[in-house]
Amino acid sequence: MTRLKKKKPARLPASGCELEGVAEVSYALSPRAKYLRITLRPDRTVTVTLPRHSSLAEAQKFLQSKKDWLKKHLLKMQQHQQALQEPDLKDIDLQQAQDDLFERLAAFSRKYNLPYHRATFRCQKTRWASCSGKNNISLNINMAFLPGHLQDYILLHELVHIKIKNHSRHFWAQLDILCDGRARELSKELKQHKFKLRP
Repeated sequence: MTRLKKKKPARLPASGCELEGVAEVSYALSPRAKYLRITLRPDRTVTVTLPRHSSLAEAQKFLQSKKDWLKKHLLKMQQHQQALQEPDLKDIDLQQAQDDLFERLAAFSRKYNLPYHRATFRCQKTRWASCSGKNNISLNINMAFLPGHLQDYILLHELVHIKIKNHSRHFWAQLDILCDGRARELSKELKQHKFKLRP
C-alpha cells in the first residue's frame, strides 16, 4: 500500500495501465488543494495533487481518465523540444546555407512581387535580418542554424518591409497573409532561439 506524504510526494512509476510507460508519476497531498490536479513538468514527469480528504485510489482513477490528454501534451512537448534542438556548428555548411537562403529569398520575391535591391549574409549583433530604406536585405549568418520554417518566416518578414517600413497592424496583416495566418505564432517561436555566432 502506498502512503501519501504531506510534504514530499511519494515517487511512483506510472504503471502500464495508467500512462503506458510514458511518464513518471508522483502523488502529493496538499491541505490547500480543493480539487485533484495534474501537473506536467518540462522533464516529462507528472504530479497528481490530492486534496486532504482524497484517496490514492481516487487519484489513480483521475490519472487514468486524463491518460489521453497527458499523452497528447507529452507528444507536443517532445515535438517542441526537438524543434529547439539546433544543429552543431560543425554540421553546418555556411556557404551552402547562404546560397539556399538567397535562392529562397529570390523565389519569394518573384512569387509575391516584392523586389529588393540586393541581399547580404553577415554576422549581426541583435537582428535575425533587416531591410534598409533602399530595400537592401541583410540576413544574419545565424539563420543557418534555424529550422526551415523559421528561416522562411524571416525572409517573408523582410520582404514585406519592402512596401511597409514599420511594424504597424497593416504590416502584420500583410505578413499574416504570406504566413498562412501564423505570423504572430512564428514570431513568438523565433524568440525562443538564440544566436550561435557573435561578431
